[in-house]
Amino acid sequence: NKEAIASYDQALKFKPDKHAAWLNRGNALAALGRYEEALMNYDKALQIRPDFAIAYYNKACCYGLQGNADFALEALEQAIALDAGNRELAKTDSDFDRIRNDERFQALIGELPDRD
Repeated sequence: NKEAIASYDQALKFKPDKHAAWLNRGNALAALGRYEEALMNYDKALQIRPDFAIAYYNKACCYGLQGNADFALEALEQAIALDAGNRELAKTDSDFDRIRNDERFQALIGELPDRD
């Protein structure tokens, strides 16, 4: 992942407006557990392409891994609004395990338990 980051750095020197490079650089940082840096890269991708659903989804994952339900849900809501398929991904994505029992998360992915 460190080599990948260096490669993305080189690519971004030549094409700093390449949203996919910012996303992939963020993914490499997230894989190293460098979530704050990853989030900045996802934000950069979203500055370039505001409708980039996967960048919102990956932001939600980073926040989920940190246990930050508020920010995770905000980003996940955007990801789902842009691509409804992200709802299904979130249902089984282990990145959300720390917030999975939050009723807001369950409501967002459509899995609120029945109340007696």
